[in-house]
Amino acid sequence: MASKHDQLQAYQFSAQRVTSALVTRETDPEQPPFRRPGNAVFGSIAIAVIALAGAGIYGIINPGGNKGWQDGKSVIVEKETGTRYVYLDQRLHPVMNYASALLAMDEHAPTLSVSRDSLTGVPRGPRIGIPDAPDALPDKDGLLTGGWTLCSQPTADEAGAVKPTSALMVGQQAPGGAELGDRAVLADVPETGARYLVHRGYRHLVDKADVPAVGVALGATPAIQVAPAVVEAIPQGAPVAPIPVADIGKPAGIGSFLAGQLLAVRTSGGVQHYLAEKGRLRPITELQYDIQRAHQATAAAYPGAEPKALPIGLIEAGNAPQTPVVPPKAGDPPTVRPEFAPGGDAATLCLTFGAGTGVPTVTLDPPMPKADPLTSTPKRTDRGAVLADRVLVPAGQAALVEAVATPDAPRGTVIVVTDQGIAYPLADPKVVEVLGFAGVQPVRMPAGLVARIPSGSGLGHDAALRR
Repeated sequence: MASKHDQLQAYQFSAQRVTSALVTRETDPEQPPFRRPGNAVFGSIAIAVIALAGAGIYGIINPGGNKGWQDGKSVIVEKETGTRYVYLDQRLHPVMNYASALLAMDEHAPTLSVSRDSLTGVPRGPRIGIPDAPDALPDKDGLLTGGWTLCSQPTADEAGAVKPTSALMVGQQAPGGAELGDRAVLADVPETGARYLVHRGYRHLVDKADVPAVGVALGATPAIQVAPAVVEAIPQGAPVAPIPVADIGKPAGIGSFLAGQLLAVRTSGGVQHYLAEKGRLRPITELQYDIQRAHQATAAAYPGAEPKALPIGLIEAGNAPQTPVVPPKAGDPPTVRPEFAPGGDAATLCLTFGAGTGVPTVTLDPPMPKADPLTSTPKRTDRGAVLADRVLVPAGQAALVEAVATPDAPRGTVIVVTDQGIAYPLADPKVVEVLGFAGVQPVRMPAGLVARIPSGSGLGHDAALRR
């Protein structure tokens, strides 16, 4: 009787014959059906091993085979250390930062990572570059094109004292708040003691000596404490002040009126006020009338009486010599007492400048981002110019801006503002292309606003080649 081992072998033999019949149509082929594919697999593995061994031997004999960087058209970064190089005049020059590398080559170029072995033996040149130039720049899609907002907000210092500080948000508009529109605010600058009337995007100085008269004319209105950087960024309008009168209290030579007296012509269209001067009448606005009336010197024109408007006939006023009327223009003081927005020491005042505009939209109390001490500036330049206390640029972005003296100026200074809050002036128009911003139109902003950002070194080809 067959053993179990013999039965197993008989079963395996029968199964093999069935498999062969299905695969090769022969029950007893000369070679097993899967022998040739197995040989092919083992042969492929052997060839691959031989090829890899050959490549390894070539690498030992000829190390550092990557030479693509030698065309001088890439920023070379050594893999092992991160050191940046540019290949100029058959030499590798270490560069201080990414922007310097591009500027030294005078063209925008990709970054190429190269091993140390590939750079071994290549002659080295001196280290070049602009020490404080940007070490990172976004592509053109990362440039900010929106308006800029400069705010003054009350901030407590380490001792707990509250004072106004400024924050410049590049490429960002005030998120909410109440626009002033035709309303006004009084702005005090604690650092200098100056006071301004802010109305329709202009600031009008109120001289310290004139504060009593102007204050009476404007009414009792709480002032907002404002940081100097914010006030200096507001376009300057005409001062709000009394008009000085020569020979005040003496005959003006017009009827029986005295120089310094206030006159009024009443017509169906309203009241036209005049200030009597020596030999002429000066037309004045209603607000100017209120200021002159409250001015202490005006009392000399009203001996023993309260200053007030004296009536004058329409024909008499028309026949008298008059100061030529200057057509109204932007930056003039208001003609009547404006409505004042609620203010006070706790208020935040923001200026938003749109692209190409010189007069800001003034907003009160928009929500402000949390103060970040790492965005702080030196407060003033080496020459004493006022800077914003903080400059905020979204991380990984930048702004290409043209700083212009006036909105209609034909050209200005082109500047790159990085996310480090530094403004770098560009030496020439080609630098825009070299930095990777070809075809981008700079955002035009008032030079007085851009000047609130700390300035870095000028960016240019010649500067980048300096040792």
